[in-house]
Amino acid sequence: MSPRLVPAAPAALLRLHQPQPVLTVETGKEAKIVCEASEAMESKANVSWYRSGGGEKHKLLLDCERGLKKQFSCEFKRQSVTLRIDHAQPSDTGLYLCAYQMVSYLHFGNGTTLLVGDSWMGRSWVMVLAPHGAPQGPPGPVCAVGDTTSPVLVSWPGGPGRVLGLRGSMRLLVIPMGTDTGTGGLCQMRFNASGPPIQRSVELFRAAGEYGEHPPKLGHPWGN
Repeated sequence: MSPRLVPAAPAALLRLHQPQPVLTVETGKEAKIVCEASEAMESKANVSWYRSGGGEKHKLLLDCERGLKKQFSCEFKRQSVTLRIDHAQPSDTGLYLCAYQMVSYLHFGNGTTLLVGDSWMGRSWVMVLAPHGAPQGPPGPVCAVGDTTSPVLVSWPGGPGRVLGLRGSMRLLVIPMGTDTGTGGLCQMRFNASGPPIQRSVELFRAAGEYGEHPPKLGHPWGN
């Protein structure tokens, strides 16, 4: 009896999902980036990985049919594919996307941002800024970070994590706070790759009155 074949999903039905929005690893360690398919994929010849970062647009990194390129390798299963990076280096930091080709179309995953190594330096700093006196009402507070060596992960209570500095200059990075917590807002920066998290935070304390006559105090920059 001939083996039963599992039909490949039509391009319109197959969806790719990368369950790791952000992945952090230490320099020199192995990184594993996972991509899951909603239906069985026909062949590893249809699967590839792309990378962008440092101002680059999506660039083909690895064709899974070949399976190996320098320190990059591809592990294929019918409904998942894993990109392995041996001895990851800070230069490998970037946005990674899996792709599946059906006829002349490429279906991309949602992407995984890989952060390799430590972006903290002795002169790095974080500050919460609360501008006031805007013509149409006060804007919300923002979290600013400067003098880091590579991208950082910022988060706040009740909000999603966001990566800053993936595509451009590291002089000054600013992001709006996710929520207005009234008496205080907390933004947290993650600078390290793994192990005990190096999380720094500053808190914004608002005066009892409105912006203008009683502007909020500024959080103080921190260092070592």
